[in-house]
Order: sequence, then C-alpha cells, then structure tokens
Amino acid sequence: MGKTGMKSQLVSVRESVQHKINTSLRMYINQEHTNYPAHWHTDIEIIWPKEGYYKVICANQTYNLDEGDILLICPAVLHEIFSLSLGTRVYIQADFSRITALKEIDKAFRLMSPALHIKNKYCPSDIYKQLCEWLEMIKELYFGSAPPVQMSEGKIGHSLMSFTELDPYGELEIYSILMQFIALCGKNISLFQGTDSKSDSSTFKNSLSLSNVCAYLSEHFTEDISLESVAAYAGFSKYHFERLFSEYTGVTFYQYLQQMRINYAQTLLSNPELSITDISYQAGFASCTAFTRAFRKSTGYPPSQFRMLNEEHHPLPANPHFADLKKA
Repeated sequence: MGKTGMKSQLVSVRESVQHKINTSLRMYINQEHTNYPAHWHTDIEIIWPKEGYYKVICANQTYNLDEGDILLICPAVLHEIFSLSLGTRVYIQADFSRITALKEIDKAFRLMSPALHIKNKYCPSDIYKQLCEWLEMIKELYFGSAPPVQMSEGKIGHSLMSFTELDPYGELEIYSILMQFIALCGKNISLFQGTDSKSDSSTFKNSLSLSNVCAYLSEHFTEDISLESVAAYAGFSKYHFERLFSEYTGVTFYQYLQQMRINYAQTLLSNPELSITDISYQAGFASCTAFTRAFRKSTGYPPSQFRMLNEEHHPLPANPHFADLKKA
C-alpha cells in the first residue's frame, strides 16, 4: 500500500469519544443499521443488543452477539462494529484510565482482554439478571427525567441521546455500578466461556488451577517468566501443563503471555511521553524489534501507526449524531 493509501486508511479509523457534559461517560441507545470502522479509545465500552444481532471484531477476534448478549470491550482495544440488522442496542462508554490504578481493576481487564462476551444462553440466570439490572440502573441515572433526543430518524433507524447534565453524584453512582459489574464478571469469568459444563472432578480442579495461573500471569506477565516456572507454580509437569493450558485458553502458553504483553503495550501507547522503546521494555519484551514484530502480527499495525489511531491524537470531525449540543 502506498503512502497515500495508508494515510487514507489511518484517517478512516479515528473516532472521538464525546462524553456527557462534565463527566467521563457516554451512553446512547442506537437503532441505526450502520457499521463503525476500526478504532480504539481508552474508555471501556459495553454493547448490549436488546433486539437483533451484532458482530464486533476486537483485536482480530470475532464476537457474534445474539439478542440479549453483553460484550465488554477493554480499554485500548482496536475494534470494528457491524450492524447485521435493525434493532435496539445499548452502548455505554466510560473512562477508566484513572481507576486502573486499582490493581484488581487492571487485573480484570487483562483477564478479559480483548473483550468479555457474556452469552445470554450460557450465563447463569442469577448473574445475568443482576448484570442486566445494573445496566438498566445506569440507563435511568444517565437519561434521568429529561426525555432523550432522537437523532437521525429515518429508514436506517435512529439513536437516542441525552445532553443534559447528570444529577449531583450521578456520575459517582454510575461508576460504582460499573465497578460492581466488572467485579462480578471478574469473579465469574470462567462461566462466560460458552462451553458445556463438565461434572468430572479432575476437570473442575484443573479449571480452578488454570484460572489461578491466568490470575498469576496477569500480575507477572512483564517479568522474565518461563513455561517451566509457571508449570511448577501450577503443580503440573511441563508437558501436562502445556496441554491443559492450551485446552483451557485456546492458545499456547507463550501466545497467551505475548498477547498479555501486547494488550498492556496498547494502553501504554496512549501516553505520548513514552517512546516505543520504553514501551517495549515496560511490557516485558526482550527488544524493541521483537516487540514491533509481535505487535504488527497481533494488530495489523506497527506500534507507531497504532498510536496514530488513538482518538486523543487524531479525532474524527464531530459526528453530528454524537456531537455535544450544549453550544446549541
């Protein structure tokens, strides 16, 4: 691809998240039959199709959302959204960049990355009900008593937006709900895999062990750790652990470890004061060359170009559907 073509591609993927007045939040109810090109931002994003189906590609992984499913996209994940049909979808975006200073929030995002797909048909009913109740509570707090503004009415559907300020402490209430939402998901992440449960006791024990391994890796992935040392930590032989880990995660141990490092590097790329070399070593790579090669293979972009896709550096012109109307 020539320089002109690459420049055009880069422009097409930029998005500007415009939060509600005086908050770090945005929520809207979308019924448009339109697609959203690849983009990333430091907000978490929750997509909840109430009607119809949706397809979302996050970091080269495809998530096919059925009606009622919930998708939580982690911060700094490149994602693309495809509307397969008309239907109501609820979107919530929230800036967690300061809150990730809490180790368990940061750990939860690493375990969920690039996204957590909560399937209605697999999720235990009590957990699913609680998650939906929290989303409805956020909607009530966000929209308040003021009627939502209907945008882009027509054959392609419309979006419901709210541009009024939240009630006092409304933002705090919403963030407290989101943190409970993330905590419940983190505690039950193994239940959202979409596989049939197995009653075999050894399988259950292995799942518990491997879940602990993933939690351990989320805290030590930037360090110089090996397959042998982690297998010993889990209490398995190297070869037995390697097989169990691949079955549990769907990838090899080193692929999983490398992806964790790349995910962390993506969040570091939102900091313009860090050089690519600094980021490569902070993320646990042995060299900048190895980091760049792995990053390009994972995301399709070298780190320098991926950084250019961040809304903070190159936002799109204001989308009239989501523009802040407070100046109107």
